[in-house]
Amino acid sequence: MNHKRPRDDDHRGRSNPSKKPKHYDRGDGHRAQNDHNELKPYQPAMSPTSALAALPPPTTTLPTVPPYTPFTTSPNLPSLPPILDPSLTTAPFRHKSTLANHTRTAPTPSTAQTTSTNPITYENLEFLGDAYLELLASRLLYTHFPHLPAGHQSQLRELLVKNSTLASFALAYKFDTRVQVGDRERMERDARARGNKGFDKVLGDVFEAYLAAVVLGGGDEGFAVAEKWMQGLWAPRLAEVVREESGQYFTPGLNLTRDDGKNAGENVYDPAAKAELQKRVLAAGTKLEYEPYRASVELKGDKIGQNRHFIAVYLTGWGYERKLLGKGEGRNKVEAGNYAASDAMRGEARDLVAECEKKLTEGREAKKREREAKEAREKKEGGG
Repeated sequence: MNHKRPRDDDHRGRSNPSKKPKHYDRGDGHRAQNDHNELKPYQPAMSPTSALAALPPPTTTLPTVPPYTPFTTSPNLPSLPPILDPSLTTAPFRHKSTLANHTRTAPTPSTAQTTSTNPITYENLEFLGDAYLELLASRLLYTHFPHLPAGHQSQLRELLVKNSTLASFALAYKFDTRVQVGDRERMERDARARGNKGFDKVLGDVFEAYLAAVVLGGGDEGFAVAEKWMQGLWAPRLAEVVREESGQYFTPGLNLTRDDGKNAGENVYDPAAKAELQKRVLAAGTKLEYEPYRASVELKGDKIGQNRHFIAVYLTGWGYERKLLGKGEGRNKVEAGNYAASDAMRGEARDLVAECEKKLTEGREAKKREREAKEAREKKEGGG
């Protein structure tokens, strides 16, 4: 399908089968192997119920959708919802190469469902499934992380809907054994030569098509069934992200305890941290400087295309010269700067910041008393 969103490594160009697998730094000091041949069926680390409980509680309520018929959820993998429309039961798994009169022109759904010689294929459905996935992922992120910047929400959504994620879901439900193609052996052989990206793309598209068939075949309840299913699949992945970088995903002010006993709220991202620090320490003749303390890095793996920036904040004034107050890391310089300011106010330099704030307050109160005394003298002299 043309004009679709970029998928995974599309922007890096065609892969070269002759190249050895690359190793990359994940940004946490570890190295991992970038090997697309190792895509495995999705195996969540926790149950959907536990994963949803690990996410921040919803702070925004969306309009309700039509009621749905509950289906059984297994401990780790949500049960596959059925396709209730008989005309769509096999369509998500049928490749156009299986059609006797296969041409480059795809049939329209209305024609495909009524003509036995030209049945609908997954390529007709995946266009709609792609749009549903974007919407479902957006609703999930909007309700649980409404305080995140739109760019950050988009990065999380891409993690949920990218092709490798969907292909792993397809493998978990054994969709690879149900795909109907004209020459499966040749397709899989070509896929292996391309690092398995070719067949992985097919599996991702098949998953999108299946989702669309669930919605279309479910009538008024189809969307709600699909949403519950996808939330169960996505929640464990989101919970992993929250565990890794818990501070960025909770609303400031929450008192949350992590598994290690520490308060997750201590590292909650505060977009107003720089402004607060400035208010607490800046006076005439003082300044705060935000500068990189190490070069930014580009992340790999699931976070490919994202950067990590490292910013430190220094204080000059109150008897200090470029005194290091705090350090922070973030997806951009602004985010890293706010983390640095939060570190200054809550980390090792918190007493120093409090001392500066006390001096600033005392200075303001002294000026206020002087101003009031001056006004009193002027009033007295005027009255005399």
